[in-house]
Amino acid sequence: MPLMRKRLRINAGGPSSVPMPAPSATGARNTWFRVARLIERTRTVFPGLPDVCDKSNNRRYEIEDAALAAFSVFFSQSPSFLDSQTRMQKLQGKNNASSLFGIHDIRCDNQIRNPLDPVPPQTLFALMVEIGDDLYHHGLLDAFRSFDDTFLIALDGTDFFSSQKIFCPLLAVQTRQWQSTVPSHRRHAGAGGAGPGKRLCPPQFVQPQDGHAKQDCELAATGRWLEQWGRALRGVEYHFSGRRLVLHQPFCQQILAKKANFIFTCKPDSHPVLYE
Repeated sequence: MPLMRKRLRINAGGPSSVPMPAPSATGARNTWFRVARLIERTRTVFPGLPDVCDKSNNRRYEIEDAALAAFSVFFSQSPSFLDSQTRMQKLQGKNNASSLFGIHDIRCDNQIRNPLDPVPPQTLFALMVEIGDDLYHHGLLDAFRSFDDTFLIALDGTDFFSSQKIFCPLLAVQTRQWQSTVPSHRRHAGAGGAGPGKRLCPPQFVQPQDGHAKQDCELAATGRWLEQWGRALRGVEYHFSGRRLVLHQPFCQQILAKKANFIFTCKPDSHPVLYE
């Protein structure tokens, strides 16, 4: 028998029972917004990334190339983009890294990681917001509209680094059934589209907070994310969606206080009262 799930939709005005339609597959597509525009914008930002090592012009090229090389991986179908570009250069005398992304020198993994690891992620948040605005205004997010022709903003977290050998003060330790403890870096993200005059919101990181003795958690990070971006996402064009992790009364009240709506899913074993 399939697991039972209950979907609870809450409007700012109160609960209601509604059918859950399939996401719409339609939407306007504006061909003006090209990959070249995205690359051009990132190339204006990457040279200004902070460098904790050196301020020389040569170093500026190094950190710009490292950032562009890391960014280019998202456009590659090869598991080793830089290796494929090196082979292309040897065979054809040219490569996409240079012609498409404007990379001066093809660099190895360590030459990419070393200058980028110290860069605070918040440095790129403004770029993320700008890209989200462009995607929305050129109709490239319309296909993601769902219930009531609104965007569903999924509240969820994901690990972006995990190791049992490498440790730093910002790691969160998780206990799993098949492993004792797993230190990891985790981030919370509100995955969804931007609205008119609104913003595609950057993530919130799960990491120790000043003045807190307890380890940070995904729910607490979600609350901070909502406090930071809830006002920007206000309006009827959005619904928050999430699983049992965020289906807690204080957090639901926090959403309603922002005049926002939510659709959360839970199972009988986690929220038995809702199934009585």
